[in-house]
Amino acid sequence: MKKNILLFGLAFAGGLTYERYYPYIKALININNQKNDDHSFKSMLEEGNYIQPKVIDIMHSSPDKHFLHNFIAQHNEALNVFKIYYPDKLEQKIYSDNLESEDKIHLHFVFNAADHLQGHSSIVHGGLLATLIDNAFGQLSYLASGQIPTATANLNINYRKPVKTNQDYMITAEIDKIEGRKVYLKATIYDQDKTVCTEASGLFLTVQWGGQMWKRALDKIKESTQIDDKSIQINKQKNE
Repeated sequence: MKKNILLFGLAFAGGLTYERYYPYIKALININNQKNDDHSFKSMLEEGNYIQPKVIDIMHSSPDKHFLHNFIAQHNEALNVFKIYYPDKLEQKIYSDNLESEDKIHLHFVFNAADHLQGHSSIVHGGLLATLIDNAFGQLSYLASGQIPTATANLNINYRKPVKTNQDYMITAEIDKIEGRKVYLKATIYDQDKTVCTEASGLFLTVQWGGQMWKRALDKIKESTQIDDKSIQINKQKNE
């Protein structure tokens, strides 16, 4: 009887663990096997040594509830392409907790919105563009503030030219300046011809709540990186 109870308890705990961590494991396994990887800006970004950060792939598959990642990025009929790029050196510093305040922190979002995200016919809803920019600003301000959670205090958007569905666009977002708790940012949406379609500026404030989703994703990457480093060291010792 006791043995059966013990086995049941182990099976139950194993099931909970699997349900909780499977999305993270899946993201790490499939990180180099992403669908819809081709887009109009790919060559330019690769030449500039920009890469798709692991933390974003994990967040997209995360069981944690997040509006952009769970209800838009994961929706098969929402975004034809949704890729986020960091400078290669910046990503390595993030994972090693070696990000300095003087590092130029910026990123690029490449997206292609499907017809389900249109407002007017064949034109992407302005609310989606605001969401993408707000999310980019949130990521940047989080990194720039030393991985302290931030929240939107102000967001200004100027829509210069319609952004159309089923076409590739790129958001370039960067830190403008930091003053204490205040993080000022700016962003631009470009089309394939580098024409400015949307411009935005924002103010984010560091807060004492939130940020758990980012922290968990970063912790998972750091843990896997440590395991990989240990395996490399063991293999080196064997070869010696």
